[in-house]
Amino acid sequence: MSALLDAAACLPLAWAFAVASVSAEAIRRASRRLSPGAPLDGAPLDGAPPGTPAGGGEAPAPGALRVLVVRPLAGHEPHLERTLGSLAGARLSAAVRCVLAVADAGDGALPAASAAAAALCAAGIPAEVALTAPAGPNRKAGQIAAVVAREPAPFDVVLVADSDVDLDGVDLDALVGPLRDSARPAPLDAVWAPPVEVAPARSLGDRASAAVLGGSLHAFPLLAGLDPRGLVGKLFAVRAASLAGAGGFAALTAYLGEDMELSRRLLARRGAVGAAPIVAPSLASGRPLRYVIARYARWITVIRAQRPALLASYPALFFATPLIVALAALAAPIAPAPAAAAAALAVASRVAVAALASRMAGRRARLLAAAADACLADLVLGAAFVRALSTRTVLWRTSRFTIDRRGVLREAGA
Repeated sequence: MSALLDAAACLPLAWAFAVASVSAEAIRRASRRLSPGAPLDGAPLDGAPPGTPAGGGEAPAPGALRVLVVRPLAGHEPHLERTLGSLAGARLSAAVRCVLAVADAGDGALPAASAAAAALCAAGIPAEVALTAPAGPNRKAGQIAAVVAREPAPFDVVLVADSDVDLDGVDLDALVGPLRDSARPAPLDAVWAPPVEVAPARSLGDRASAAVLGGSLHAFPLLAGLDPRGLVGKLFAVRAASLAGAGGFAALTAYLGEDMELSRRLLARRGAVGAAPIVAPSLASGRPLRYVIARYARWITVIRAQRPALLASYPALFFATPLIVALAALAAPIAPAPAAAAAALAVASRVAVAALASRMAGRRARLLAAAADACLADLVLGAAFVRALSTRTVLWRTSRFTIDRRGVLREAGA
């Protein structure tokens, strides 16, 4: 019995070692993927040299990719006119057309969208506002579907950027280049950019969200190295032919995780999805803490419904440190040395993850700030996980939905 207790007391150390190993591998892959000069998954675009601003320079050469940029909007947000007009400062060597999708004339985003469309046109980028009247519970997918269906000009790639993404200075060639037929070693079907939050925190919710996205193993620049096929829909591009073969966005309007469902459909058709060596900088701000917890609870609910095999990874990896430390404290009377080693290894690897993720997100990576981010991120993810397990009902864009086991959205009470 004593030997059995000693073995059980060593479990925290084994768990801490496993988490540290995964963290080290995520750091290694992310550092390689985002390092200067890292090779892309595809060849450079033909036409203008890489780095040509979308709104400036010479016109794209014949044969250049035709890119339809869609920005789905829902209500007024801070910095909205700035983010919508930021395409003019992006680096993209392609023939570009931009559509700002607004649900209806009463949407609070319409004034900023109209001003941004005029500014983009003045910068040489064809742009317009489209009133989409989206169908289906997933309004974002419905808006994109409506724009794609109405687009009069032919296009090769659909590039989707959420309304809070600041594209100024972003190298979109790295996003669309791997989709070309001439891409090496083979073209991808979709490419996504890991999101990070760069706006100064205006609330505890902002601080908490930035801690998750820029101070945890859930930070997508790190997570992209472990699961590049996940496809996060904050900023991504997809081949038009591949999108049509997967049923288009109209087939995704019943799913909360339309990005994850799109990736699943592309992969089911033996397609390929990858993460670009860039990040998607978000200017989202002014959110209360309860909103942020609800946001990550929705994400985990999508995982629960659409990729249930990954659900256990949240307590096992993403907020494992508090659990390991608590388990080590329980084991300390039986095996003090392994318990202390487990706690030390868990905390050290967690702070290292927070420091590197913070640096990749463009934030300061001081030791105390990294430790604070680690604590806050783990608390938020833990609370979100409990909430996602306790209910399948979510509040999204002022509407209440339930999510069935396939990830399909239904009006709550319907």
